[in-house]
Amino acid sequence: MDNPRVSVIIPIFNGENYLAESIASVLNQSFSPHEIIIIDDGSTDTSANIAQSFGDGVSYYFQPNAGIAAARNKGV
Repeated sequence: MDNPRVSVIIPIFNGENYLAESIASVLNQSFSPHEIIIIDDGSTDTSANIAQSFGDGVSYYFQPNAGIAAARNKGV
């Protein structure tokens, strides 16, 4: 497959200190992802603002805190 489509799912819970760096790392890879999906697992910090600041290149979804497995499953 010459151009595989890759989706990146980033579950987050109160990770404002690392989220921008994580998204930037994905965007700076030599292979561009088809989509970046952020699943916010009930954060009470500024994770939502950070994710949304990346604009249309990032899809942001919020769910009440249900744990990392639930956040990953929602992303899939």
